[in-house]
Amino acid sequence: MKIVVDTNILMDAWSDNFSYARKIVDAVISGEIQAVASHKIWREYQLILDRLVNDQEHYDLANRFFEAVKMVEVRRRVNVVKYDRDDNKFFACAEEAGVKFIISNDMHLIEVGEYQGIRAMRPKDFWLEYEAEEKDSDGDWKNWMRTIMGK
Repeated sequence: MKIVVDTNILMDAWSDNFSYARKIVDAVISGEIQAVASHKIWREYQLILDRLVNDQEHYDLANRFFEAVKMVEVRRRVNVVKYDRDDNKFFACAEEAGVKFIISNDMHLIEVGEYQGIRAMRPKDFWLEYEAEEKDSDGDWKNWMRTIMGK
């Protein structure tokens, strides 16, 4: 599964070790989920890191996240976010990379809802859907193994 992560999710993950944002960041770091970013998004990540991260633990977490992010070159522009045009970069990146989810707490993105099959979702909503999907796929795997093993 691939996602685009808004910068506010990183800030939430750094401030609360038990938040849904932190679960998502940890899943990206572990490789369970693939995060992608464009150069514009990457610059925003770096700007926030330089301004807001002031302790080694959060700095290390941010760097592990950045190491796991796959860079995407965006060649098109998207004009779907009405009130904060700069946020269009998240939909443009998602469209270019074939990503179905943008994870954000930004109302400008959330109010778009869905565009070209790309859904802007809050971390909790995404995580609950992700977990449900993982359980379903685990169930299929277990059922398949039972069939093969004759049990």
